[in-house]
Amino acid sequence: MAPIKVKSDKNLVPYIYILPSIVLMIIIYVYPLIRNIINSLYRFSGGKAIFVGLGNYKYLIFKDTITHAAFFNNFKILLVIPVFLVLSIFLAVLLSEKIRFTKIYQAILFIPYVISIVVVGIVFTRMLRLDGIINFLLDKIGLDFLIRDWLGHPKYALFSIMGVIVWRELPFGILLFQAGISNINEELYEAARIDGSNWWQNLIHITVPQLKHVISFYLVYNFMILFSWIFTYVYMMTRGGPVNSTMILELRIFNFAFKESVMGMASALSILLFVGIFIFIYLQFRIRRTTMEENI
Repeated sequence: MAPIKVKSDKNLVPYIYILPSIVLMIIIYVYPLIRNIINSLYRFSGGKAIFVGLGNYKYLIFKDTITHAAFFNNFKILLVIPVFLVLSIFLAVLLSEKIRFTKIYQAILFIPYVISIVVVGIVFTRMLRLDGIINFLLDKIGLDFLIRDWLGHPKYALFSIMGVIVWRELPFGILLFQAGISNINEELYEAARIDGSNWWQNLIHITVPQLKHVISFYLVYNFMILFSWIFTYVYMMTRGGPVNSTMILELRIFNFAFKESVMGMASALSILLFVGIFIFIYLQFRIRRTTMEENI
């Protein structure tokens, strides 16, 4: 008769160590997600929960024009991703060069990232008003034809917020690409110099290809940030106005929950936003894995 093998208790030790983290993640992430899914199937009226199934989702997808406007505004904001990418790589390369006063330039560029978004929102709201410092300076230097009500006109408000987002969030990209550049083999640049390659050719044919994995991560990161983490900018600067021209999905969820008191709609829209971002990230990693397998 074969001896019975007893599983060693040592195999359970790693699971015991990570158990508190798993429990914490369930409490913080999993339970609220499940609760949100359940709430999205109800409408709450007079203290009563009325089951409506997918009714909230149908209304948001087919009828709610404000949510449609918020969705398209989020997509417009994604236009800053190429700006982020180009400026981050370009400035990171410049700061990686052995030039004088590099530390001072780094400090100046990184200051915006350590400033609270609330403070940034308040300051730029005052600067971009019709009687703000931006228009005052334009008038003084003879560019009065450029004076605009930057946050009070539907045509310019969203682009003004996009400019503020770029100013404040750009330092993270610079820091990320600086770290990537520091890991590039210097021998590649030496060989390119021997062959007569100039600075721009090094950037296009060596630096950018070597940073492709960092670029892939940065694109996904920016998509998540711009689709689900810019509430504070919009709330502090325009509250979604004028005429919903700066309404975004996060603010629409906030208004549903705390202004209109329709928690079912807020839950349904938050689930739609979560699913959309999850699908995008999943597809990005699938494409990345396929590309890596083809290159092997």
